[in-house]
Amino acid sequence: MKRITIRDVAREANVSVTLVSFVMNAKRDKDGNLDCPVNPETAKRVLEVAQRLGYQRNFAAASLRSGRSNTIAVIPNDISNKFFAGISRCIEDRAQSFGYTVFFASSDEQPQKLSEVIDSFMAHNIDGIIVAPCTGGEEAIEKAINAKVPVVLLDRDIERLDNVGKVLLDDIEAGKMATEELIKKGYKKIEMISYTLGISSLSLRESGYRKAMMDNDLYDNAKIHYTTYGDAEKDTERIIKDAVNRGVDAIFTPTYSLSALVLSEMKRLGLKTPGDLALVGFDESDIYSLYETTVTHIVQPLKELGEKSVEVLVNMIGGKPAEKIVLKPAIKLGGSTDKLK
Repeated sequence: MKRITIRDVAREANVSVTLVSFVMNAKRDKDGNLDCPVNPETAKRVLEVAQRLGYQRNFAAASLRSGRSNTIAVIPNDISNKFFAGISRCIEDRAQSFGYTVFFASSDEQPQKLSEVIDSFMAHNIDGIIVAPCTGGEEAIEKAINAKVPVVLLDRDIERLDNVGKVLLDDIEAGKMATEELIKKGYKKIEMISYTLGISSLSLRESGYRKAMMDNDLYDNAKIHYTTYGDAEKDTERIIKDAVNRGVDAIFTPTYSLSALVLSEMKRLGLKTPGDLALVGFDESDIYSLYETTVTHIVQPLKELGEKSVEVLVNMIGGKPAEKIVLKPAIKLGGSTDKLK
């Protein structure tokens, strides 16, 4: 079957090849409108003809001509992770409104894999990268920066990196907010379970927890238990049993996966929240409302995080300076933090 070309579209729409090229290569503004010097009605007619004929842009040729591919890469630690799965949808929708196609790949928290993924994307002339950096991933990211590929750090910061965009949560505030909610309800022996990933988001949530405990003269009760992804299930069971035996009032978990594990282990052990242990979890999930007792949890603004990361990246691709945006968390109250009797 003959490939439909830009000339076929121009002939059918009764316009010039140049005009069709303007329309097909135009980016979209923040409202999703085509940003090109063509009458909107004419542009609409060209797009309708192109769709009817089945015209497909030759991105390789367009990239050679313009130096851009109209593609961006998104690299979370794990695309199946509930947080990143949700945010990736927001990124894809916002990128599409600017005329960009999005490619996804996971780093699996491995700096070597992150480096390989970035190499692969750069070989395909990617226009920019949104990445949630893993520990040890600085060198791979610097490789992209040195190649003049715009980079935005999402959710996790690397302070020493210059000339990168950053879209982050106020993680210190998130840790404080969770802990202060428990303190406000009368809990004093509040402990935390976290991962040994060495990433900024978790470290800052831990700092927020410590600050809230210190500000309320409860620092002697502060304790953070650490686990790894591979040992989390076994460690969580041990930590909960030990906490209950020591008379701990409450637990704060700074990720959804840890929150789900704590709820699962408590159920398995026949423990109730908040009767045996109060709990503040993290991120949105149906499990928080479907659990026997609804769960208080910190909410990240997923849509805003995703959309802002795309907007910062698109601006950088267009030659504007990198921005740092820090968004505020919220808290959604549930029965798991009911007042201590």
